[in-house]
Amino acid sequence: MARVRCVEMGGTAGMADPVLTGAMVKRTAIPRTLSLARCVGAAVLEARERKEDPVDALLAVTGGRLLLRGKIVDVERRTAQGFARGSVRIAESRNAGGRTLAIDFQNENLVARADSTVLATVPDLICIVQSDDAEPIGTELLRYGYRVSVVVLPAPELLTTPAALAVVGPRAFGYDVDWARGPISSH
Repeated sequence: MARVRCVEMGGTAGMADPVLTGAMVKRTAIPRTLSLARCVGAAVLEARERKEDPVDALLAVTGGRLLLRGKIVDVERRTAQGFARGSVRIAESRNAGGRTLAIDFQNENLVARADSTVLATVPDLICIVQSDDAEPIGTELLRYGYRVSVVVLPAPELLTTPAALAVVGPRAFGYDVDWARGPISSH
């Protein structure tokens, strides 16, 4: 219901849900994700204050991997059945290798590819952040010309079981590829 109303309101809407008790959070949340989010925020803020690379700080806290630093060169977006669907292309500078990364999304980033090689898929988090301050850029805010870093944060183990992958893995979104934990192209 909220997604439909948000689309009807032009993509922006506010909603207040019932507050969860501590017991409800413990029963339904993935353990340690709220603490991790707090640690990420603290590490990024500290790196900014010290004039260090906040993307490196993000990666250090999460165990994530950098896929690419570059510029958004194309965004294709459409709304279908209440979802923001599309793709973004990000070009690396020529002196860094000159690769182009394509990311498909459906409200969230689903699959990242360089040429025909799949580099990352859900349930790992494929994140596009501003290169200078590590601020996340949601799919609805992607724009030509932004200087970004693409990072992949490892999925919690609970999301990598066969039962979970049936719901949150790449095949659940129509991609004919299996999720696999392992090394991803990095710099």
